[in-house]
Amino acid sequence: MKIQALLAAACAGILVLPGAACAADATQSNATQPTQVKPMRQPIPLSLGRVAKVLGQPGVYLYDCNPEDIYSQSHIKGAIHTNVENWWNLLPEDKENSFVILYCINRMCTVSYEAALVAIEKGYRNVYVMPDGIQGWVSNGYEFEGTGRQDRGLEEARRAREARGK
Repeated sequence: MKIQALLAAACAGILVLPGAACAADATQSNATQPTQVKPMRQPIPLSLGRVAKVLGQPGVYLYDCNPEDIYSQSHIKGAIHTNVENWWNLLPEDKENSFVILYCINRMCTVSYEAALVAIEKGYRNVYVMPDGIQGWVSNGYEFEGTGRQDRGLEEARRAREARGK
């Protein structure tokens, strides 16, 4: 009988101790947790067609993150070149109601995404990226400014895009 009582007490102790250890761990881990977790925001990707629709509307700002040589060859009309020191000083004053759209050369480039994260960090609420970049813009027949040549293939791409209704 004594052996059964000892075994029961030992089993009860084994069952209680892990729970107590977990409670102690929970208390200890709460002490090391930060008091406030910052929400993580990311830029929203926009299609070429969506950018084309909002282009030129009040409060919409377009930023080209390409190097100077690419910007001079082709950029979207009205785009602000951001590949300069302290480029964030070119952002609009209104952080709440401005729509900031950034792009670079194509989907392989991450510069516009990284710049968009900086804009979000600076407090801008409506930050977007155009992943297809200027190459996607040009190859789909959208109008652009710069020294790049306008060939017939681009005109045909524009007509095909318009025929699709985009």
